[in-house]
Amino acid sequence: VSSYTQRDDLERQIEMISQYAKEHGWSIEILKDIGSGLKEDRKGFQKLLKIVMNREVSKVIIAYQDRLTRFGFKILQQFFQSYGTEIIIINQEEKAPQEELVEDLITIISHFAGKLYGMRSHKYRKVVEGAKRLLQDN
Repeated sequence: VSSYTQRDDLERQIEMISQYAKEHGWSIEILKDIGSGLKEDRKGFQKLLKIVMNREVSKVIIAYQDRLTRFGFKILQQFFQSYGTEIIIINQEEKAPQEELVEDLITIISHFAGKLYGMRSHKYRKVVEGAKRLLQDN
């Protein structure tokens, strides 16, 4: 998840993944991160890359595609496949291209506004809300 305020969502995702694995008879190790999917230096993400490259895992189960990475998912998927690892997405939402574009733009604006103003600042929230309104109006 992206922030500490989303911890409840993280717990729901863990429960969803655990239940899915149990239904399929798989034993799992949970890796979790609190931080933007735009950051590659997340500890859990780095550990995942290492165990994939060491061929220690055959499947990676995620609740939503954007939980692993915000951009470049297809490249990451091909990379994992080259090491014999399949990515399983439990909730694969079909979105209209326009909806995906708006979400991507909001993600990018949020990321850079957070860097510029700090995650808790009033200016940050103002920039993000303004961008959301602008993108939704178009």
